[in-house]
Amino acid sequence: IDDLPPIDLVVISHNHYDHFDLPTLKILAQRNKNTHFYVPLDNGNLLRKNGINQVTEMNWGDRVKLANLTIHCLPSQHWSKRSLSDTNKAAWASWAIIGHSKRFYFAGDTGYFDGFKTIGERLGPFDLAAVPIGAYEPRAMMQSSHMNPEEALQSALDVNANHAVAIHFGTFDLADEPIGEPPMRFKQAATKSSLNSDKTWVLDIGETRLF
Repeated sequence: IDDLPPIDLVVISHNHYDHFDLPTLKILAQRNKNTHFYVPLDNGNLLRKNGINQVTEMNWGDRVKLANLTIHCLPSQHWSKRSLSDTNKAAWASWAIIGHSKRFYFAGDTGYFDGFKTIGERLGPFDLAAVPIGAYEPRAMMQSSHMNPEEALQSALDVNANHAVAIHFGTFDLADEPIGEPPMRFKQAATKSSLNSDKTWVLDIGETRLF
């Protein structure tokens, strides 16, 4: 974390523990008091209770300005839960961050759905889309909430992304597929699409790329 540059904003997709890690978020808030956190509806209090007050809650379709950026809260196909009694009591989302010269889409954690095409038609093209490629087996259980690598690539195409970066793989062993399989399948799928290997990124830990 100490190697990170100053962070202007953080967007959070949903409240599952592997995506909403309070110790990490508190460190990010302490590093820079001006870092602003954007969350889907009914997730803000969890941050505020932990001393993070630069928070904006947003619903699907909402947009706000931060300096020269526009942050859009957008649909995804997932669910939420942090305890035994709060299933789906907080929202989940994907995000678009649009500036004067660059457009970025963060799919969050999601199954494949036709909303990607709508997002692409409304807000695309995007210079870069971050799409989740892991935790997809067994399909009968995972398909509604997690994309497989081929679906992830298609989601990037649907939102009209010029580049796609793979996320949501290799950190936690969450599902039945081999932990090294998602990036290989993602790159293989790219060879059969307009997003070739130069435009589909699987980053090493700590790697930085400009776009």
